[in-house]
Amino acid sequence: MAPHTSRPRIGVSWLPAEGAAAHACVRAVRDAAGEPVPLLIEVDSWTESLPGLDGLLLTGGNAIDPRRYGEENHGLCRVVIPRRDALEQEAFDHCLRQGKPVLGVCRGMQFLNVALGGAMLQDLPITVVEHEQVGERSRFHSVDVLPGTRLATLVHVEGPLRVNSRHHQGLRAAHVAPGLRVTALAADGVVEGLEAADGRFLMGVQFHPELPGEVPEAAPIFDLLVARAQDR
Repeated sequence: MAPHTSRPRIGVSWLPAEGAAAHACVRAVRDAAGEPVPLLIEVDSWTESLPGLDGLLLTGGNAIDPRRYGEENHGLCRVVIPRRDALEQEAFDHCLRQGKPVLGVCRGMQFLNVALGGAMLQDLPITVVEHEQVGERSRFHSVDVLPGTRLATLVHVEGPLRVNSRHHQGLRAAHVAPGLRVTALAADGVVEGLEAADGRFLMGVQFHPELPGEVPEAAPIFDLLVARAQDR
């Protein structure tokens, strides 16, 4: 396929119309020379928007409905929005069929894992690592970036990387979907990064590279998302 002559269009999921332009993920796509396309929460379908997208960014936010990974909600999933799950599944499936790149951030990483048949923990125990934010502020901890992964290439690190953390759910290696491989781990075994094992640009990180200055090493993740969308 011939290269695009315009900025590649990256769908950014589940944003309110008011304030969408200022959302950190929208800014990150724009800074990477992409054209962010907010996929808004106020609509019942994204069907008309999906064909015009060149890539997809699944954002953070509320809990995934546990029924999507075969469990009941034990009261630990504080806010569940089934309509969001359905819309993001539709967008994810479209991009998978069309070979469009997908990046998931925090909940977005969890969602792409569940969408491919993986599972997760509804609530993480507090062990040697505390993952949940303090009010509106991120926590910070180290993760081990695994050698030979796309994440290691992008952040120029094999080994410890300091990341931000704003989640109380997560997954461990046993929960990872077929076709995905782990790219980063916290000290308590919580998965902090995933990517497609077959080389496609299907990638997720549990931390938030879109937040200015918090994980500056990870900014190239958005550059590669836009570049892969450009190359389609």
